[in-house]
Amino acid sequence: LENYFNIVVQLAITAVLARLLLPADFGVVAVATVIITFFALFTDMGISTAIVQNKTLTEKDLSNIFSFTLWSGIVLAGLFFASSWLIGNYYKSTTLIVICQLLSLNLFTSSITIVPNALFYKHKDFKYIVLRGLTIQLSCGILGIAAALLGAGLYALVIPPILSGILMFAISVKRYPQKLQFTWGLVSIRKIFSYSAYQFM
Repeated sequence: LENYFNIVVQLAITAVLARLLLPADFGVVAVATVIITFFALFTDMGISTAIVQNKTLTEKDLSNIFSFTLWSGIVLAGLFFASSWLIGNYYKSTTLIVICQLLSLNLFTSSITIVPNALFYKHKDFKYIVLRGLTIQLSCGILGIAAALLGAGLYALVIPPILSGILMFAISVKRYPQKLQFTWGLVSIRKIFSYSAYQFM
């Protein structure tokens, strides 16, 4: 239900934005999206499915893994932010530099959402997952259209994913709060590494 609804909502929102924005706006954001998708491969690394699969993880382990995802999220977001100048210069677009810098926040939020989001699946909160997804998708899409109507230009395409990431984390961590440990959490990561590594590969 969620998957099909998301497709319908995305089609509707994209159709409206396509009438309000220029083709060049979509092109600039598409370039940034392709590159950030590559970086995003390194955020999860099979950790979420490993959390669902593993039956021996303690609360401390989850806190350690959450800390690992937070620190690695900062590193990945920082790398993408720093790469924005190279990307922008390569495509000869100063706007692309700003877009990449803004979207680097998405890498961070998606990384720190891994543990609380995995717990939804581990505890089989499927109805909550669907309601959360539909609410975020609709509200962020409407805000994106509103931004385009107010003259935000191509930034109207960037606002929905950024807000979506922030809302996803806020809702998930409220349901399954996590404690930050000032450690890389490698001891707990080793417990799931054999499974997550294969998932990642």
